[in-house]
Amino acid sequence: MNYLRDDLKCLVPYKVNNIDYDIVLNSNESPFDLPSSTKERLIEHIYNGGIFNRYPDPDATILREAIADYCGVRSENVLVASGSDELIKMIIDAFVDKGEYVLCPSPSFSMYSIYTKIGGGIPKEVKLKDAYRYDIDDFLEAGDRYDAKVVFICNPNNPTGTVMDKADIEYIIKNFDGIVVIDEAYFEFYGETMMDSILKYENAIILRTFSKAFGLAGLRVGYLVANKALIDDIYMIKSPYNINTFSQLAALELLNNLDEVEDRVSYIVSERDRMYRELKAFDTLDVIPSKANFLLIRLDDSMYVYERLVEKGILVRNFSQDDILSNCIRVSIGAKHENTKFLEALISIFEGGVDDEKR
Repeated sequence: MNYLRDDLKCLVPYKVNNIDYDIVLNSNESPFDLPSSTKERLIEHIYNGGIFNRYPDPDATILREAIADYCGVRSENVLVASGSDELIKMIIDAFVDKGEYVLCPSPSFSMYSIYTKIGGGIPKEVKLKDAYRYDIDDFLEAGDRYDAKVVFICNPNNPTGTVMDKADIEYIIKNFDGIVVIDEAYFEFYGETMMDSILKYENAIILRTFSKAFGLAGLRVGYLVANKALIDDIYMIKSPYNINTFSQLAALELLNNLDEVEDRVSYIVSERDRMYRELKAFDTLDVIPSKANFLLIRLDDSMYVYERLVEKGILVRNFSQDDILSNCIRVSIGAKHENTKFLEALISIFEGGVDDEKR
């Protein structure tokens, strides 16, 4: 007997590739390990005891205060969770009733739609325009037509790297009857943010993560910023110990070491711009300008290129099964030597060369 809910039987789960590769450029992770100084301080915390045998601070009090300083808000305006994924689910669970609509940009981060379906809501995709640009009129028209409860805006957008102007986001916030969630997971690589005005609005939430610029993808730390009334509403459905002590400490130590984080962001942005210039020289592909830590590449035969890259030990994100991005791959910006090997592999593929031992 199948006990699964009827409305979930057609749900396509989010799958990740767990195979080891020489060069992994598929998940928009940082190419950098934690700074040595951060590791040393974390080791001191471990030897001081109390990290593993006691429950974590359920409110992540000290970390929230540090995040508040980083964002220029008060700690009461910050909620911390186990990555942006948990925060997206919490927003859906707190505000979306069964059968209510949630607007999701398309193409964009698939978990907006997946968590909406799991929560019993109805995701409605709003397609991006030419060059993968947001159209504010399309979003507002869809909001009115479906009486949507929540709209997600990914800025910069994943997987395209394109952005929406601050004025356009504010226009949506002011004219959308539901909650506007601005996902700024890639903010540090872009530099533009709604943080300085977010608390003016009763219906706006900013999502951020430590997985990208801060390099904590393995420890799952995310946070949201909003007015206190929204924070209190979301807090009602928060699990009491949703972020472990070690993750809290690691994020806190990185916030206390922002200079090195900023240096690494500058490195990645520089490599992103170099990669873009190099890829623009190829007449066999089209690369989309990006404000994130990845590049979307449109090809005549993306599946062929993806498979050849895999043969060469390089993993990128393959969208050949996607209706909109069927001819695209996405490459994360790695360390310089990794990016160079990716470019060299592309040249080899376009010239028809595959290593003999890989044939």
